[in-house]
Amino acid sequence: MTYSIVDIRRTEISKIWLKNSIINGLNQSTKSIPTIVLYDELGLQYFEKITYLKEYYLTDAEIDILKNKADRISDYIPEGSFVIELGSGALRKTKLILDAIEKQKKNVTYYALDLMEDELKRSLSALGEYQYIKLVGLWGTYDDGIVYTANFPEDSHKTILWMGSSIGNYNRDEAANFVKTIQDKAMNPGDLLLVGVDRRNNPDKITIAYNDPSRTTEGFIMNGLNHINAIFNQPIIDRNNFEYFAKYNDSLGRHEAYYKIKNDTALEFEASDDNPKIEIKLKKDELINIEYSYKYSKAEISDIFDFSFLSYVESWPDSQSCYDIHLVFKPPFYFKKKSDSYESVPTIEEWKELWKSTDTLMNMADSIYDKPIEYRHPFIFYIGHIPAFLDIHLARYFKQDVTEPHNFATIFERGIDPDIDDPDINDPKKCNPHSIVPDNWPDLNSVLSFRDTVRQRLMAVYNDQKIIPRSLGRVLWMTFEHEVMHVETFLYMLIQYKNVRLPKGVIIPRWKPSYDQVPKADLITIPTQTVTLGHDDDECADDTDPLSLPFGWDNERPSRKVTVQSFKIQSRPVTNGEYLYFMKTTINKGYPSSWIPVDPSLFHYKVRTIFGPVDMNVAVNWPVMLSQEQACRYAEWTRMRLPTEEELRCFYDLHKRPDFESNVGFSYWHPTDVPHDKNVQTLGSGWEWTSTEWNTYPGFEKSKLYPGYSSDFFDGKHAVILGGSW
Repeated sequence: MTYSIVDIRRTEISKIWLKNSIINGLNQSTKSIPTIVLYDELGLQYFEKITYLKEYYLTDAEIDILKNKADRISDYIPEGSFVIELGSGALRKTKLILDAIEKQKKNVTYYALDLMEDELKRSLSALGEYQYIKLVGLWGTYDDGIVYTANFPEDSHKTILWMGSSIGNYNRDEAANFVKTIQDKAMNPGDLLLVGVDRRNNPDKITIAYNDPSRTTEGFIMNGLNHINAIFNQPIIDRNNFEYFAKYNDSLGRHEAYYKIKNDTALEFEASDDNPKIEIKLKKDELINIEYSYKYSKAEISDIFDFSFLSYVESWPDSQSCYDIHLVFKPPFYFKKKSDSYESVPTIEEWKELWKSTDTLMNMADSIYDKPIEYRHPFIFYIGHIPAFLDIHLARYFKQDVTEPHNFATIFERGIDPDIDDPDINDPKKCNPHSIVPDNWPDLNSVLSFRDTVRQRLMAVYNDQKIIPRSLGRVLWMTFEHEVMHVETFLYMLIQYKNVRLPKGVIIPRWKPSYDQVPKADLITIPTQTVTLGHDDDECADDTDPLSLPFGWDNERPSRKVTVQSFKIQSRPVTNGEYLYFMKTTINKGYPSSWIPVDPSLFHYKVRTIFGPVDMNVAVNWPVMLSQEQACRYAEWTRMRLPTEEELRCFYDLHKRPDFESNVGFSYWHPTDVPHDKNVQTLGSGWEWTSTEWNTYPGFEKSKLYPGYSSDFFDGKHAVILGGSW
């Protein structure tokens, strides 16, 4: 077998460091020994034997998944990639992935990272010959591997493997920080991370996995004591006075391995050049921790990926549903699902991620002067409008001039929104107030230079303002959310744009057809109740209200209570498949604009995505995206109607599902299937229509910062939507 080994150790794990870590751990009131002492040469041999035990289900579970999904995983690994495995071990499982890559004739370089040079030689030589895969061993630690990988060419693609539920060797905070470090230092947008994770399984199943009848695990743990004697080159520890003790801590979701002291004893560490003579007393039945193995719920592992700014590609369970392999990637930008800043102001980090999103989408337009939607401006307007809106409001707040060139404030302040029944943008009765539409738009470089200057102006506000008053906080939130809204503007333009480019750094989905349509939705009865719409946030009280009080737009305030009579509502959105059946049944030729006709006479349509159109059999169970008029026609056909704003809010409030991950905020870059079971879906994939007209209500007052935001559309031609899109 042809392979090479590269010594990437920046510094050897020094015996001095290891000795000090052992002594320091034993000197604490809650005693511990570093887990690394388990992994000498004999320890690695013990662990390899453990992976063949039927009680140690983790290995078989991972093999089970890879036997079924290795080809699917290989599909995502591009030609010319680097595949790096952290803690490669015996490569028995990895071989399944490498064989799949070889079968697909992809030229890749595989790097196996391990602490032991001899282990690398043994495992790599046992792999066999590959025609398309170059094999390299990396001799070093995790940290060494991350530093080495970070120096790969920037335009190269990397897939990092972290298998065997090695994530469980860290506590949850350490695991989150380590995965974040991998993302920060070793991954570029579009790079993949494949992680094996053990679930919070039945405690008895976990307990016997680490306390097998053959006592192999016990031998592995007890060998660590021999290694300590070898490290100090002294017979410090008498193994006969220690025993292996293990338990599963169900509340913390971790298996715990200890050395238990049989009789009172003292450990005497002889004096050396580095330490004076030390005596550590140990009491009978005292426990010394040697290893934790953390298990994960779906929510816990999702939280780690969210903390690390990583997005899901796919996840696969084993056939016994006790173990998962997660494939995630580093996106070009990331909006965290959990944030600490919702009740203060957007953070600098959040602004930077938002700017990355805007820039990513801007680069998807083949020509920024194209206009995919007849009643909207070309892309160039929105590229200038977003920073101009921010700049105008910062200038007004601080009573300063707008950023040069000053005429950009005139050109880019506000877009057009004509009456589409009679679209004359120059008639104020038929089109809301808007900026002058120039004969020739500015060139892109001048607009980007303006954008960058405005962004610097905003960063200066954060750097200069030691205390942010609520009035400034309102400007920051308003301009932040304004840009978020225009991210969606870019997307609904791009999805209808025939010359759209693929988003750089985003994994292209491997579409799978849905051969079965979801079961018919249940009707859920919502009892009579009083619901609160909006919240209280008085713009006039910004001088006295605390910054922590959540901000809202003018159409959200003041809060008002509405009594809603009992009603029944479908448990999930209507799907593309259901709407297609309606069209076939009623001979309705009015297809949604989210579809593309292939052969309308045969009711053959494709569905638009940002990656290009997909076959209807892929999107058949996605929520259908259509006009309100089309939604009403479908509802009437089913002898139902669209819900009111208040009714839909009641439905949302009563059926919040903590276990349901809503498809919002770029969790995916496309709609996803509605639930295939009888579960309720209340949010995600697309906005939901209501029958409520967009209009004023008792207590409504125009925003002083942005007077036309809501009131300009109180024209009887707009309706309320709720929820959120992907």
